[in-house]
Amino acid sequence: MFDLEKREKSILLVLLIILLIGLAFTLYQKRAVHVDVKSDGFTDYAEDPSSRTLKININESDAAGLMELKGVGRILAERIIEYRSTNGNFRSVEELKKVKGVGQKLYEKIKDGVSID
Repeated sequence: MFDLEKREKSILLVLLIILLIGLAFTLYQKRAVHVDVKSDGFTDYAEDPSSRTLKININESDAAGLMELKGVGRILAERIIEYRSTNGNFRSVEELKKVKGVGQKLYEKIKDGVSID
């Protein structure tokens, strides 16, 4: 069908590989955004987009969403989810202090960034 030289075939193959890598990277990024950001895990309380504050719903958010809180890593996020699974939904934001690893200092840092509804 196409009468291509060996060099042209090599160039075409390299271009095809670059295209496939770019496509895979793009799909990975789209997938990562949908996995990490859970729209029902955030509550938007601001009207002005320039001062928009998103609060993380500690009753619905997954580990990735909880890790968005300053000072909360993977282990603490998993503890929060485990506490929620064992004791049911949080009834107040202050109940976070009952989770092992959430002391008064960390609580003060994150309390304004979380919600329970």
